Amino acid sequence: MKNPITFHKAAWAACALLALSACSDWTETESIQLVENGIEQQQGAAYAKYLENLKNYKSSDHKLVFGWFDNSEKNPYTRGQHLADVPDSLDIVVVSAPQLTDEELSEVDQLHEKGTKVYFTINFDQIKKTYEERVKEGVETADFSTVLQSEVSATIALEQPFDGLVVAYRGSSPIYLSAAEKAEVEKHQQLLLSAVQQWHQAHTDKKLAFYGYPAHLTTLASLLASCEQIVLVTDNVGDKQQLGIEAKQALFNSQVPADRFIFTVSTVSLDTTDKNTGYMGTDRATSEAAYWMTQPAQGFTKMGLSILNIQNDYYNATNTYHYVREAIQIMNPAPAK
Repeated sequence: MKNPITFHKAAWAACALLALSACSDWTETESIQLVENGIEQQQGAAYAKYLENLKNYKSSDHKLVFGWFDNSEKNPYTRGQHLADVPDSLDIVVVSAPQLTDEELSEVDQLHEKGTKVYFTINFDQIKKTYEERVKEGVETADFSTVLQSEVSATIALEQPFDGLVVAYRGSSPIYLSAAEKAEVEKHQQLLLSAVQQWHQAHTDKKLAFYGYPAHLTTLASLLASCEQIVLVTDNVGDKQQLGIEAKQALFNSQVPADRFIFTVSTVSLDTTDKNTGYMGTDRATSEAAYWMTQPAQGFTKMGLSILNIQNDYYNATNTYHYVREAIQIMNPAPAK
């Protein structure tokens, strides 16, 4: 891998020293959290050099990290609810609520300055869940196909400064479906994926990723070849060995590319009584999966990690986003001088 770097919390003087050093030395582990001091305070040639080094790292051959960020709170009351405070070394931030406020738009600009990409999502299963809840409450009378088409069209038409789109689809395994059920599922897949395909053809400067169970796609699965990353649902596995099993199961669909798998884990819950979310056994899933990512694979490529509810990891006593940073460092260690 070329010039990987890691990011921890320390003084601005470390940034200046790093940026003024020789180019061959810039990969030395640096230890700063820029946004905590306010980006407006970071000035001059040293910060410009830091940004250059940061972008060079993100364009290098390294393990990618997606961070799924819950930005549903549009009036943030803690720094952990701010997009701009995510680790500088994060490659892609996926927002849960794509209709951005002016403040969020400003923070997206700050992320872009650091070479961080921002994606939005179209989530089939979330649309279906909301629809079913509204039907049960008696406030929805339209059929699901009509609602799906309306929701997808509204989301995909958003004019926001996003760098890419994640189409999220878990669905059901076609193996266990009757002929009538399979026809219904394929109709919904067609509605969803044809809209995504049209969007991608009209936005050739944007990236496309898939999140879910690719083996469940029975129509327009060819769209997966246009996806930069295939993000697998693996945040529910009990141990790291199951990650590879999930990859091989995804390949049951012959149209699934094997060279772009991203594996999903979750941060731990803010509910301290929850000992399952974000864990593999008693160990944190972020760390376990990161170490697993450094091991060779057969039959598929480990492209990187996808970390759900990344904002939860902001709240650590020793260092904000401590375990996210740790996972990035494990996968992309800075070489010793």
